[in-house]
Amino acid sequence: MATITKSDELRLANRSRILTCLRGNGMLSRTSIAEITGLSGATVTLVTAELIDDGVIRQVDSTSTPSPTSNFHTRRGRPQVILELNPGAASTAVVTFLLNQVGITLYDYAGNRLHRADTPLVTATLSAETLKQSLFAAIDATLAADKHYRSALKHIALVCQGTVTHDSSALLWSPITAVRNFDLSRELRSRYSVGVTVSNDCNMIARALYQERQQQPGQAQSSFTTPPDSANNFATILLSYGIGLGFFHQGSILTGSHSSGTEFGHMLYKADGALCRCGRYGCIEAYASDYAIWRKAKNLPSDTIPADIISEEEFTGLIETAKRSPGPEREAFAEAGAAIGQGLTNLFAIFDPFPTVLVGTTALAFTLMEESLTRNSRHYGTGDSSSYVSVYNEKSEGSLIRTGASLQALSYIDQEIFGFGERLC
Repeated sequence: MATITKSDELRLANRSRILTCLRGNGMLSRTSIAEITGLSGATVTLVTAELIDDGVIRQVDSTSTPSPTSNFHTRRGRPQVILELNPGAASTAVVTFLLNQVGITLYDYAGNRLHRADTPLVTATLSAETLKQSLFAAIDATLAADKHYRSALKHIALVCQGTVTHDSSALLWSPITAVRNFDLSRELRSRYSVGVTVSNDCNMIARALYQERQQQPGQAQSSFTTPPDSANNFATILLSYGIGLGFFHQGSILTGSHSSGTEFGHMLYKADGALCRCGRYGCIEAYASDYAIWRKAKNLPSDTIPADIISEEEFTGLIETAKRSPGPEREAFAEAGAAIGQGLTNLFAIFDPFPTVLVGTTALAFTLMEESLTRNSRHYGTGDSSSYVSVYNEKSEGSLIRTGASLQALSYIDQEIFGFGERLC
């Protein structure tokens, strides 16, 4: 077995650093890479030549238009050689296991979307075997569209609603299925012989928005209002059929010692309160999810079994009715805001206030929840912390989930595969 020397470790670290630089900045000259990474020009020249030879990056015409995220600067004199990630070097499949559907989106190594398809699936009653075969069928159908997709596949990123293991290998629990403690990564690795990660959907939303925020610090985004800075702490709360939290703490996704953790929706809001779909009573989700708001707006008993699905049309109708006049609909949204505000107060008491973005269909009704959310969040010891909360102005969280998962998967390929010198040719 070959011995890895200190010089080998340094070379591999430099490969990873340069790939990360190109991943975050788009097309760059060698000079720009050296400026951004702090590596010497000679090191950048040596390592990029190796990466080009391996087929991981490629040279492009210096007259090409830089990507929107590129830090490439034109200079006088001899035209610079521009480098970029080679799109054909790898592909990654992002598989989403969400309420009543399995989706698959394929990306090339440069992060371009190649293919996307969603397949209906009744998630409440499926078995572990049916889930496995459904995932296989969705992935196989996508890879069959082009032989290159299969040969270039390096990683599968599976995203689930619910709790996954700390090592991103297994689904522990999900509100959308009775399947428990299922090692999905082992099943997928066995079939496709590639790396697999299993992640929580809210963590991937947080990753997508955190990345956007890091690329344009302190600037207003087109999609959401940037909250005040708070070091590297940042969270997103998904308000939809369920309630979830993705939390970056000190620049990394916060997880538990055994699981993905951060079950914000199942924190206690009212002891012996309304019935949650998890089977317990008084959870934040039992007041702030779409089914909970629908239940209260319809004046149903608080222990009514939650509805499986509230249609988009019906929920939008609740929002419009609540905006028009006082009544049970408006009261339901006010209660949701109070529950969310109380949950944030508890988190802020532990971690200090941090920027928090609300995402999902219910977030579009923020004006109906704002007063009660603000009132409850003022319980935090140092005063009003509601100024840390903003809203992502898109009703669908799906694109954020896919973006976050693709970022994680491509980073895995950068660091764990190409960062360690795998050759493509």
